[in-house]
Amino acid sequence: MPGIFGGLGCKPEQYEALRSSFADIWGGCESKSVPNGFLGGHAFAEASALHVTTGGLHFAVDGEVSLYRNAYRFAQKGEPSLFRLQGQELELRVMCKGNVAIVDQDNRVLHLATECTGCFPLYYAKLDGGLLFSSHLRPLAKVVGATPDPIGIVQFMKYAHILAGRTQFKEIRRLLMGQALVYESICNRLRVYEISKAWMDSVDELKFGEIVKRSWRTLKNAVGRCLESNQQHALMASAGWDTRLLLAGVRECIGTSNLRGYSHGDLKSRELSIARRIFQALGIKHQLEPLDSGLYDLGALQRGFDRVENIVYPYWHRAGVRLAEAGIDCVSAGILGEVIGGQHGMILLLGGWNKLRFLASQLLHMRSNRAFEDEIDISCVYNFLHLDNLDKPWYVESEYWDTIPNIKEEINADIEESLDRLKVRGVKNADQLIEAYTTEYIGSQEWGAQLLSCRANLNIAIPFGDQEMLSLSSRIPVALKTRNSLNQAILRRYAPEFLHFPCAASSVNAGWPIAVQETTRLVRRMFENVSWKIYSATHGYLRPKSLGWDNFEFLRDSKALQTLVHNLRSDIFDKNGIEKHITNRLMRIESKQSLYFLGSLQEQVMKIYSTDLMLR
Repeated sequence: MPGIFGGLGCKPEQYEALRSSFADIWGGCESKSVPNGFLGGHAFAEASALHVTTGGLHFAVDGEVSLYRNAYRFAQKGEPSLFRLQGQELELRVMCKGNVAIVDQDNRVLHLATECTGCFPLYYAKLDGGLLFSSHLRPLAKVVGATPDPIGIVQFMKYAHILAGRTQFKEIRRLLMGQALVYESICNRLRVYEISKAWMDSVDELKFGEIVKRSWRTLKNAVGRCLESNQQHALMASAGWDTRLLLAGVRECIGTSNLRGYSHGDLKSRELSIARRIFQALGIKHQLEPLDSGLYDLGALQRGFDRVENIVYPYWHRAGVRLAEAGIDCVSAGILGEVIGGQHGMILLLGGWNKLRFLASQLLHMRSNRAFEDEIDISCVYNFLHLDNLDKPWYVESEYWDTIPNIKEEINADIEESLDRLKVRGVKNADQLIEAYTTEYIGSQEWGAQLLSCRANLNIAIPFGDQEMLSLSSRIPVALKTRNSLNQAILRRYAPEFLHFPCAASSVNAGWPIAVQETTRLVRRMFENVSWKIYSATHGYLRPKSLGWDNFEFLRDSKALQTLVHNLRSDIFDKNGIEKHITNRLMRIESKQSLYFLGSLQEQVMKIYSTDLMLR
């Protein structure tokens, strides 16, 4: 993953250590010494991460493909505007699709800012008389001699995200979505503040038809800011709503002559079959890649981790390799499209019958017992999110677990801090509070890591994460977006041909009423349960057809996962316990959960292995 690094008021050998780490990862990088400070970075191809404005401000950028083009133009001509400094506060403009570091050498001030999605990581550590920052965590941790933070480590292995700006190291913090930092070297003063406007008001005064119209116009503008028609572009494609809406916007804005689709997974699954049909109907090349044990090659995982610091999704790493080999310049995906699709919030946190009841109440325009009142009751939201119990995970050594004091209380404190921060920023109702919380951690950090995995090999774009797009999506009431109802209305009006195909788990076309589609999804789930019971009774002889892309049956012999476990070095893991757990589970013929467990098991092992690589 390209990135930036540097600092102000620190020792030259610390800057050199960061520069050397980046150069080792990429085979070279840019760097620039400024009075009392340092900036460095890496970008793909002929792009540059480092620039100087006509006013003499040195700045570095890290983000989507368009950011590098716009940064060059901004440095040369001041347009398009990327950022504006007002006093000691920094404002990122809509064309600034990534993170920025600015050194004001005259006043000995360092400014850092993360863009509105928070997908691109940016870490910082305050030292005696100075501050260091980096988009890569492990090099920064080595430079400052950071000590592991067990709370952050446990959060990552449990959730694949870390709350409240915490990291896996005690001395290092992460700037969250839409946060900025100002560090004044003269007085050694640091301040973090909020610059995001997402989830701060609502468009509930608009009629639904106007919301549909505005959403489509905003999406097209977002795509236009992300992509250029002369680029070779790829879209990570599923059979879902995010892919369809984004594909419709890309086709409208830049055409399809330089576009291809890419899907990975079970090539015989219903989902990939539908995705292939959609691209065939549009005359767009569609590349398919199967899942296999080669994903877990130790050398490939190490290279991927060095560049991205996250290998939870090795199939996305492979996508980046394959697309780069095919000459693709940039890849995008429906990351954060879940916001306009109404997939964040309560619907994401509930499970089982509670989720079905909540969904039914939303579809019937009724309030669920699980829904909150309009006025924020921070204790009500906190009580829903907080942990009542936290047992030792099966993969952690008992001796290590017993040394972590107040772990449940620490995590609950991080949850409360996260909610308090959003409330203070100006999030006004509980539906938006839950949606903002889940978007920040699950959407940006966890799911956003998928597309960032491709960034180990080529540039990316996040159209749904565009500043104006995310702002609008966050301001639309959740009730109007439920289960992609707004997406369906947009496509029905502007690209109805995308509704002629069903979604993977629905037996009717996407143009049918959402309530009908959800009913068929429930019926299909019941049919699946029966099919898997037959599969279990016949000891695997009669196997049901896979609906989704995520078929990890090739892991059934356990060799690939066991190799990863054997390679673990950290003493925080119960290696014998992990090996036994994998063997016991994979050797059993179970019910429907057999197939789904393989996917969740491999993901947990990859979180463990990512943690181990981070701590080496």
